[in-house]
Amino acid sequence: MREASRKTSDDIPLSEFMRMLGAVFVLVVILLFGEILFRWLIEPANTLLPIQLVEAWLWTNISNIIWPGSAELVAHQTGPMTQVNLLHPTFYSGVVPLYVSDECTGLHELFFLGMMMLLTPSFDMKTKMKHLGIASLIVFVLNMIRLVLLYPLAVSGCEGMNGGTFGCEAPLFQFHNFVLEYGSLIVLVIGWTIWFNITNARNGVSQFWKRLPQFQKLVCDSSFEGLNSDPSRVAAICFSLVLGVFSVISYLIIIMGDSSSVDACVNTISASCTRIVTEYEDSIGVNFRLFLISIVIFLLAWLRPKIKWLTEEE
Repeated sequence: MREASRKTSDDIPLSEFMRMLGAVFVLVVILLFGEILFRWLIEPANTLLPIQLVEAWLWTNISNIIWPGSAELVAHQTGPMTQVNLLHPTFYSGVVPLYVSDECTGLHELFFLGMMMLLTPSFDMKTKMKHLGIASLIVFVLNMIRLVLLYPLAVSGCEGMNGGTFGCEAPLFQFHNFVLEYGSLIVLVIGWTIWFNITNARNGVSQFWKRLPQFQKLVCDSSFEGLNSDPSRVAAICFSLVLGVFSVISYLIIIMGDSSSVDACVNTISASCTRIVTEYEDSIGVNFRLFLISIVIFLLAWLRPKIKWLTEEE
């Protein structure tokens, strides 16, 4: 009887178990919501245009340094210089046209990894942002390596008997699809696991689970007291205001500008009209998303949400 009672006392209380289960469920829901949110944010073409331009330029120059004459940077059909043509005499027509899209920037992977790091209950926000900055550099380098490797993969498929045939660059797309479907997720999980272990984040997680029964609620502190002594908060508020004003001005310029070509394509079905209408809608969509992002950043910097624990004083 004593052994039975001792075992019973060692069990986790049902209320604490349900609280832990709820915390895990909330974390999973936030990750899924973040994934859906990111895909909605990059729905308009060239939403991440500055990053796309930089990566396309770097990709072309790095490839030409390693394999002279292997790539050229040209304007994509949407306008910006984000198309990279891989060049080799064994390719079909001598060229393989590729495009640095929003998904190719590596920001999707970084966004997901950042959410995993920020949701891990260890360290303060300043330390997490420092770690995330290092992770951003690593993800950027890995993504550039992925892009540069596409050229030798395409050449390997077009050498020998397959030279000049249509689709001989298949190894390039096989590698690209593997990274898109599985490779990125594998790298993210491995990267987060390495970060989790080398930074000793395990202790913070253990302390969080022990403290979880003391969770009360999520509170906000909207006071602007001490704002001058918090430069990161000031920077976030200023950035959100600048971004919001920029998005509104850009939106008004588009709306009040010459839209005769768009109006002429309202009842017309053609490739050119589809491109004109799509570019017009995308430009509006980008500014709308930038405005929403500015509002979210401002609210987070203003309200400063944090967890309220039972042991904390009012």
